[in-house]
Amino acid sequence: MIDRISRDKLAETLRQYVSGRVTNDALDNLEINTKDDGVIAIKDAAWFLYDDLYQHKAIGKHRIEKDNRHEVSKWIIFLQSDEEYLWPRPTTFQKLFSILTLGFYKVNNSNKGEKEAWPFFTMESLENALKKPKLLNGETKKKK
Repeated sequence: MIDRISRDKLAETLRQYVSGRVTNDALDNLEINTKDDGVIAIKDAAWFLYDDLYQHKAIGKHRIEKDNRHEVSKWIIFLQSDEEYLWPRPTTFQKLFSILTLGFYKVNNSNKGEKEAWPFFTMESLENALKKPKLLNGETKKKK
């Protein structure tokens, strides 16, 4: 199930956080009431981007490094796409173990999907989304 409102809200907040315009609290406190597994999984993954012990922006020592910025860009592209999230839901144990290992244990460990494409399921679906970007594509929204 795709929840366009939640996807757009999370994509925009991620963009603002990574660019240093909002604090980690804006991302951490973003309320997402959805059954869209992609939104839930990406919000969970975003928790590893910041220090939740105090409020800060992603600047200075909290700046998101280039590799991680590239990864977050993939998440945003996914959120803006109409791709279904096909990865299996992690068990409570997998989530807990990931937290205890500070994210070294990845909960998205399905053998069927292509891990480098996450949150897309395959590199082909990622490449297709990259060919049809929602932002900066030269189109303007039609007025209603």
